[in-house]
Amino acid sequence: MKDGAMTIEEESESTDLKLISVEVSQLLGRFDHKVEFPIELDFVILHGPNGIGKTKLLELIEATFALDVYAISEIPFRSAVFTFSDGCILFVERLGQEALPGLSEEEASGASFQMRLLQPGRGEIPWQPAESSVESNIPALARFLEKSDIPVRRMAAGRWRDIADGEILTTRELLGKYKHYLPSRALGIRVDDAPEEISELLKSITVHLIETQRLISLATANSRYGKEEKSQSTVLEFSKDFSRKLGDALAQNSRVSQGLDRSFPRRLLSETGLAPEITEESIRSRYSQQSEIRRRLTQISVLDASGELPLPDRALEPWEKRVLWTYLNDTEDKLDTFQYLLDRVALLREIVNSRFLYKELILDRDGFKVVTSTGKEIKASQLSSGEQHELVLTYDLLFNAGESSLVLIDEPEISLHVTWQKEFLNDIVRIAAINSSRFIVATHSPQIIGKYWSQTIGLEPGYADEKLWR
Repeated sequence: MKDGAMTIEEESESTDLKLISVEVSQLLGRFDHKVEFPIELDFVILHGPNGIGKTKLLELIEATFALDVYAISEIPFRSAVFTFSDGCILFVERLGQEALPGLSEEEASGASFQMRLLQPGRGEIPWQPAESSVESNIPALARFLEKSDIPVRRMAAGRWRDIADGEILTTRELLGKYKHYLPSRALGIRVDDAPEEISELLKSITVHLIETQRLISLATANSRYGKEEKSQSTVLEFSKDFSRKLGDALAQNSRVSQGLDRSFPRRLLSETGLAPEITEESIRSRYSQQSEIRRRLTQISVLDASGELPLPDRALEPWEKRVLWTYLNDTEDKLDTFQYLLDRVALLREIVNSRFLYKELILDRDGFKVVTSTGKEIKASQLSSGEQHELVLTYDLLFNAGESSLVLIDEPEISLHVTWQKEFLNDIVRIAAINSSRFIVATHSPQIIGKYWSQTIGLEPGYADEKLWR
């Protein structure tokens, strides 16, 4: 089997919609790129010189699937064509030169592009987002900002002060800096009139972008006026995120357990015979498997294994088999509530701890813990830059990228040792096996590419007519 590819059986069983190519013309005003993503591959790799538009290409893909009208209008390109595994083709075409570099706010009139969806055997479905002038929406934008946590204050028409760092921003600079925290209604942009066929197509694939700035959390930039800290280490944010996820799993387990425990006596009494599959061998095998899961749960402080009792070292009576079988069925349902986390915790620790020297990552109800070889506990934020990059990148891929999502990774090699870079795509293959995601990786590193040169796409400087952009 080709590296990174699914088997024929896996491909035939997979009915999820997939993006199989993206073609962009005049990206940054001059580059034409085509990215083929064969359906059988878990990942493709983009490489090329600096300034070729790798990052902008990833941002355009993310913005299109999010129907982020403002972000699409800010990226300089002429057209983009997205082709899907079901034969659908989506065209995104700029209608003018709005929002290109060098244009002032007054010259930029907002969202000026159209989408066209071609579906096999059906007609064309066009959509042009309603144009909106940012300046005409200043009053609504100002009211929103006054009630939000975004640390800015309006100084004059089209001018804002960022309280966090004192920077004076134009309205467009403000929107570019904090667009992730502004809803479409605050930007004066409406996407609710998009045709259902287009919106449903784009919603069917979840896109997750991992940018180059990974160690500082953008979410924590929403500090209150006057606060000294305006950002937070991503590794600390992800630590809290794991603690929340584990708390959610515990709450779900509690609900499942309560329901099963209430009905246990009724179900036990209703069973009067032994089904053929209820054998002593199958009972002991299932009990052993569940004991291993319990052991793994003790490692993340979910269970205390001290109260677990072994099965008797003798032949089981028929009534014992019946009771134990019902108990094992219930336990399986209870433990299933943790399986999602357990699989990812195991792989996260395996990857990260294979990289770390003289220290070990532990995850529990408090989040991340790092213990040195001498037994000293240190904060995750005290790890080196490279160690933090490894931890947050692997965690992001395992816990934040949804099932069957399209993950866009920009320069994964940042701060990673060469030997760590060589293992990155091998890690991706293992992560893809857990969450069925597909990956587009943009890199400058031959060490990242390693043995996967057959899955690379070189983005070369194919210059277009520059006059169109003047």
